[in-house]
Amino acid sequence: MDSREAGVCPFVLFCAIVASLGALNGGINMSALNIPEYFVRNCPDVASGIMTYFPGSTLPRCIPMDDLIWGIATGMFALGGIPGALIAGRLAESLGRRDAMLVTNITFLIGAVLISVSTTTAMFIIGRIFVGMGSGAMTVLVSMYTAEISPPKQRGVIVGLLQLFFQLGFVVIQLCGLGLQSSIGWRVISVITVAPALLQVILLPFCARSPRWLLNQNRNNEAHGALLKLRRGNIELEFNDMAHLFTTDRQQQKTSSQSPIHNEKISTALTPSPSSQPEKEQDEEIESLSLLQILRIPILAIVTMKMMVIHAGFQLCGIAAIMYYSTSLFQAAFDGSKAAYVTVGASGVFFVFTIIGLTMVDRLGRKVLIFISAIGMSISSIIMTVALVLEIPILQVIAILLFVSAFAVGLGICAFLLSSESFPTYAVSAGCSIALMTNWFFNFVVGLLFPTLLRVLDNYVFVPFAIITFLLALFTWFFIVETAGKSIDDIGRESGWYDLDPKEFLKKKK
Repeated sequence: MDSREAGVCPFVLFCAIVASLGALNGGINMSALNIPEYFVRNCPDVASGIMTYFPGSTLPRCIPMDDLIWGIATGMFALGGIPGALIAGRLAESLGRRDAMLVTNITFLIGAVLISVSTTTAMFIIGRIFVGMGSGAMTVLVSMYTAEISPPKQRGVIVGLLQLFFQLGFVVIQLCGLGLQSSIGWRVISVITVAPALLQVILLPFCARSPRWLLNQNRNNEAHGALLKLRRGNIELEFNDMAHLFTTDRQQQKTSSQSPIHNEKISTALTPSPSSQPEKEQDEEIESLSLLQILRIPILAIVTMKMMVIHAGFQLCGIAAIMYYSTSLFQAAFDGSKAAYVTVGASGVFFVFTIIGLTMVDRLGRKVLIFISAIGMSISSIIMTVALVLEIPILQVIAILLFVSAFAVGLGICAFLLSSESFPTYAVSAGCSIALMTNWFFNFVVGLLFPTLLRVLDNYVFVPFAIITFLLALFTWFFIVETAGKSIDDIGRESGWYDLDPKEFLKKKK
C-alpha cells in the first residue's frame, strides 16, 4: 500500500509529541504571570511600591512595577519571540529542524534562572526576553518539523498538536498559579519551564530528522531511511514525489513517475554518482533561499505576504489581550479570587475547543475553519461590547468563552498549518520565519497597547477586534489557497511554484 494512504505510524506521533513540548513551553511562559501578577508587583503587608526581602536573604519578595513598566515586562516576552522566530529559520537550515529544537531549549533554561532569582526589573525583563526567544523559535521549528514528517492526509491534526500543547501549557501553568499566589510562588512558577525543556532534550535524539531537510542537504540515503521509519506501507511513490523539488532534471522526474520501472529510476535519480548530476552543482540547485531572495521572486513574495496577513490577524483579533489580561478583565466583574478561577475556566474551554478543531481541520479544511473562526470572533466581540456597555458580568464571561472557542477551533490551529504548508522546502525556513516574526511582533503590540486602548475606548475596546476579524474572514475566503489533504508538491502546483527554478529566476534578476 502507498504510504500516503496507509495511515499514521505511531513513530510519527511520538516525534510530533516530543517536538510539541516546545509549544508547551511557549504556553507556559506566555501565561505564567497572569494569575500571580499581584504578587510579582507587590510585596505582602507593605504599601504598593515598597520592596521587602526574604529573611536572611538578598532576594526580594517582589519586583515593584507600575502599570507602564509591567506592560513593558509583559510585552518583552513577545518582543523576544521576534528574533527567536528569525533565528529559528537559520538554525533549521544549518542544524536541521530536530537539532535546532535541541539548541533552542537553552533559552528556556537561561530565562528561567534569570526570572526566578531576579532582584531588579531589568533582570526580570531580560529573563522574559529569553523565554520569549525560545517560544518564538519553537513556533517556527515545531510547525516546520511536524509538517515535514506528517502524511499529507493527517498533517492537519499532527501540526495542530502545536496549538494543542500551547493551550495545554496555558491550562497547566494557570492551575499551578492558583496554588502559587504568593511571594515565593511566582518564582517557583518561572522555573516550571525547565521540566518540559529537559524532557525534550532527553527525547529528541530518539526522533527522526526531517526527510525533506535531509534531501535538501543532499543526504538522500538518510532521507529515505528517515521516511521509512515515519511511514507504513511502500514509501517509494511518496519519496519520489518529495524528491522532485531537489533534482535539476524535473522532466525526467515526471517521466520516471509514470514509468513501469519506476522504483529503479528513483534509485538512480536520487543516488549521487559520476553519471548523475555533480554533487557541487546539485547542492547549488537546492540551496535554501533567504527572506530577501523570496521577496525577489513574485510568486513566493505573494505567498509570503498572505501568510504575514494571516499571522497579523492571529494577534490583532484580540486573543493576545485575553491571554495577557484575562484576569484583569474579569476582576472588573468579579472579585479577585473568582476572577482567577474564571481565567482558568476560559483556558480549559480554549483547550477543549482546540481538540474539537483538530478533529475537523482535515475534514473541513484550513480555509473554511479560519473563515468560521474569524466570523465567530467578530460576533463574540460585538456581544462583549454590549455586555460591557450594559454592565452584564455573566454576558461578559459568555462572550469571552465564545471568543476563545471560535479562535481555538480555527485560526489558532490553522495559521501555523498554512505557513508550514504553503512554501517549497527551499523557502519554508525563511517563509515561516517572517510569518512567525509578524505573529510575535503584533503579539507584542497588542500586549503593550491594550491597557492604553482599554483606557481610551473603555467599554468599546472590543470594537476594533470585531472589525479586524470580519476583514480577516473576507481576506481568507477570497485570497487563501486550501491546503488540506494535499501533498506539499500538490500545493505547489496549485500555488504556482512547483516548477519554479529559483536559481535561474534569481540569475535573470541580477
